[in-house]
This record gives sequence, structure tokens and C-alpha cells, in this order.
Amino acid sequence: MDTLPTRWTLFLAPALLAAGCTGFASISPGTPAQQVQAAVGAPASVFKNADGSETWEYPLGPLGVQTYMVSFGPDRAVRDVQQVLTDENISKLRPGMSRDEVRRALGRPAGVNMMDRTGEEIWYWRYMAWEVRKMEAYAQFDRRTGMLKQVQRHQIDTSDSRRN
Repeated sequence: MDTLPTRWTLFLAPALLAAGCTGFASISPGTPAQQVQAAVGAPASVFKNADGSETWEYPLGPLGVQTYMVSFGPDRAVRDVQQVLTDENISKLRPGMSRDEVRRALGRPAGVNMMDRTGEEIWYWRYMAWEVRKMEAYAQFDRRTGMLKQVQRHQIDTSDSRRN
């Protein structure tokens, strides 16, 4: 049945999703922090650096496939905007990295599981590979030391008939 609410939903959902992406795409180097916050809202987390710079974290959705990091110089002007949930960034994770290093690289995980039997803490994120494949990345930490032990990736949607 074709109803007005159904038509509005079909029209508005893609528009609202595109608006979120457009917000980050419109932020360019030199943009003041106040304008960034007006455009995309308050960050979920702020990482302060020793040199006076800071990075604002914007995870999109509880199981969203994008996390944006907006880096500011000590002058509170944008240096860089990056979508960090990518195969390239996940590939940069190495055993021995701390939880903080991994968090700054990929942003807040979608979830954290504690494995009492193995003494591990497992973080996971959902992301899109090549803009079409739904993936999950898992970072396994030693709970005692807080150091990264291993990273794994798995395709969670095999509708494109390609399996990892």
C-alpha cells in the first residue's frame, strides 16, 4: 500500500544520511572549532595532545560503519578530517599497541567483550570495505597488560557472493 508516510520515509531517509556525510565533507582545513561544532554537533570524545592540539571523535551510530576524527591545531582551527574506520587504518594496528593508541586510531568500538577464560578483552567495530562489503574488525587485548595481541577482520555480509 502506497501511503504518504511511506513515501516520506523513502525520500527522507537517504537525504538525512547524506546530510550527515555532507556535514563532514564541508569541513576544510582552517575551519574554526566553533563552526565545526555548529555544523556536526558536539564530539563524543576529545583527545588532548601534549602540543596543545586536540582530536574530536564522531562515531556515527551505535553500530555505525563510520567514525570521523577532526584534528585541530593549538589555534583551534581544523588541520584534518578523516573517516578512520578503513581497511588501511586497521592494517596499521600492531601487536603491542596500547588501548589508547587503538582507540585514537579507530575510535570508540561498537562493543567490548571480556573473555575470562583466556584473559582477553575484545573490541569490535563494523565498517565498510570498498564501500560495499560489511565487515567487522576485532582487536584482542591482554586484559592484564592492556596491550594489543591480535587483530582480525571478517566479512559479515556475503550477499555479494565473495567470502573471506
